[in-house]
Amino acid sequence: MNGDAVRYESDHFKATAGCGARKQNLQLAFFDAQYPEPERTADGLQSVESQTMSALERVEAAVERSGLELDDVLRTTVYTTDLDRIDAIESAYDAYFDARRPAMTVVGVSELPNDATVQIEATGVKR
Repeated sequence: MNGDAVRYESDHFKATAGCGARKQNLQLAFFDAQYPEPERTADGLQSVESQTMSALERVEAAVERSGLELDDVLRTTVYTTDLDRIDAIESAYDAYFDARRPAMTVVGVSELPNDATVQIEATGVKR
Protein backbone atom coordinates (compact mmCIF):
# COMPACT_ATOMS: atom_id res chain seq x y z
CA MET A 1 0.00 0.00 0.00
CA ASN A 2 2.66 2.53 -0.91
CA GLY A 3 0.25 5.31 -1.77
CA ASP A 4 -0.13 8.88 -0.64
CA ALA A 5 -3.21 8.12 1.42
CA VAL A 6 -3.28 10.26 4.55
CA ARG A 7 -6.27 10.27 6.84
CA TYR A 8 -7.00 12.99 9.38
CA GLU A 9 -9.07 12.87 12.53
CA SER A 10 -10.38 16.18 13.89
CA ASP A 11 -9.31 16.71 17.45
CA HIS A 12 -12.41 18.14 19.11
CA PHE A 13 -12.36 18.41 22.89
CA LYS A 14 -15.07 16.31 24.49
CA ALA A 15 -16.14 16.28 28.10
CA THR A 16 -16.08 12.49 27.94
CA ALA A 17 -12.51 12.34 26.62
CA GLY A 18 -10.00 10.03 28.28
CA CYS A 19 -7.42 11.09 30.83
CA GLY A 20 -5.85 14.49 30.25
CA ALA A 21 -6.94 17.36 28.08
CA ARG A 22 -5.52 17.76 24.61
CA LYS A 23 -4.83 20.98 22.78
CA GLN A 24 -7.63 21.93 20.49
CA ASN A 25 -7.15 22.34 16.75
CA LEU A 26 -4.79 19.38 16.46
CA GLN A 27 -5.40 16.66 13.90
CA LEU A 28 -4.02 13.16 13.82
CA ALA A 29 -2.58 12.06 10.48
CA PHE A 30 -2.54 8.36 9.62
CA PHE A 31 -0.03 7.18 7.01
CA ASP A 32 -0.55 3.93 5.11
CA ALA A 33 2.03 1.21 5.68
CA GLN A 34 5.22 1.58 3.67
CA TYR A 35 7.49 -1.27 2.71
CA PRO A 36 11.05 -1.12 1.32
CA GLU A 37 11.75 -0.43 -2.33
CA PRO A 38 11.20 -3.72 -4.23
CA GLU A 39 14.84 -3.85 -5.36
CA ARG A 40 15.86 -3.82 -1.70
CA THR A 41 13.97 -7.08 -1.11
CA ALA A 42 14.97 -9.07 -4.20
CA ASP A 43 15.65 -12.68 -3.22
CA GLY A 44 15.75 -11.64 0.44
CA LEU A 45 19.37 -10.60 0.06
CA GLN A 46 19.08 -7.25 1.86
CA SER A 47 19.40 -7.04 5.61
CA VAL A 48 16.50 -6.31 7.94
CA GLU A 49 18.26 -3.09 8.93
CA SER A 50 18.57 -1.82 5.33
CA GLN A 51 14.95 -2.76 4.60
CA THR A 52 13.88 -0.87 7.73
CA MET A 53 15.87 2.20 6.62
CA SER A 54 14.27 2.04 3.17
CA ALA A 55 10.77 1.78 4.66
CA LEU A 56 11.51 4.70 7.01
CA GLU A 57 12.67 6.78 4.01
CA ARG A 58 9.32 6.09 2.35
CA VAL A 59 7.44 6.99 5.55
CA GLU A 60 9.37 10.27 5.71
CA ALA A 61 8.53 11.02 2.06
CA ALA A 62 4.81 10.43 2.74
CA VAL A 63 4.96 12.62 5.84
CA GLU A 64 6.64 15.45 3.92
CA ARG A 65 4.15 15.20 1.04
CA SER A 66 1.37 15.78 3.57
CA GLY A 67 3.01 19.00 4.78
CA LEU A 68 4.25 17.57 8.07
CA GLU A 69 7.77 16.95 9.35
CA LEU A 70 9.35 13.77 10.68
CA ASP A 71 9.22 15.29 14.19
CA ASP A 72 5.42 15.29 13.88
CA VAL A 73 5.34 11.48 13.79
CA LEU A 74 4.15 10.25 17.19
CA ARG A 75 4.18 6.49 16.72
CA THR A 76 4.88 3.76 14.24
CA THR A 77 3.83 0.15 13.87
CA VAL A 78 6.44 -2.16 12.38
CA TYR A 79 5.24 -5.41 10.86
CA THR A 80 8.02 -7.96 10.47
CA THR A 81 8.36 -11.53 9.33
CA ASP A 82 11.49 -11.97 11.47
CA LEU A 83 10.89 -11.20 15.15
CA ASP A 84 14.35 -12.50 15.96
CA ARG A 85 15.78 -9.37 14.30
CA ILE A 86 14.12 -6.72 16.45
CA ASP A 87 17.63 -5.57 17.41
CA ALA A 88 18.31 -4.71 13.74
CA ILE A 89 15.02 -2.80 13.50
CA GLU A 90 15.87 -0.83 16.65
CA SER A 91 19.36 -0.16 15.32
CA ALA A 92 17.87 1.30 12.12
CA TYR A 93 15.49 3.47 14.16
CA ASP A 94 18.39 4.76 16.29
CA ALA A 95 20.36 5.62 13.14
CA TYR A 96 17.39 7.23 11.37
CA PHE A 97 15.93 9.36 14.15
CA ASP A 98 18.06 11.90 15.96
CA ALA A 99 17.05 12.80 19.49
CA ARG A 100 13.30 12.33 19.14
CA ARG A 101 12.27 8.83 18.17
CA PRO A 102 8.54 8.05 17.89
CA ALA A 103 6.96 5.26 19.91
CA MET A 104 7.25 1.92 18.14
CA THR A 105 5.14 -1.22 18.24
CA VAL A 106 6.47 -4.38 16.57
CA VAL A 107 4.06 -7.01 15.28
CA GLY A 108 5.09 -10.41 13.92
CA VAL A 109 3.43 -11.51 10.67
CA SER A 110 3.89 -14.50 8.37
CA GLU A 111 4.20 -12.64 5.06
CA LEU A 112 4.51 -9.11 3.62
CA PRO A 113 4.19 -7.65 0.08
CA ASN A 114 7.17 -7.96 -2.27
CA ASP A 115 8.79 -10.54 0.05
CA ALA A 116 9.73 -7.67 2.37
CA THR A 117 10.87 -8.37 5.91
CA VAL A 118 9.46 -5.12 7.32
CA GLN A 119 6.53 -2.80 6.66
CA ILE A 120 5.96 0.40 8.64
CA GLU A 121 2.85 2.51 9.20
CA ALA A 122 2.84 5.81 11.08
CA THR A 123 0.62 8.21 12.98
CA GLY A 124 1.50 11.88 13.20
CA VAL A 125 -0.03 15.09 14.42
CA LYS A 126 -0.83 18.17 12.38
CA ARG A 127 -0.30 21.16 14.67
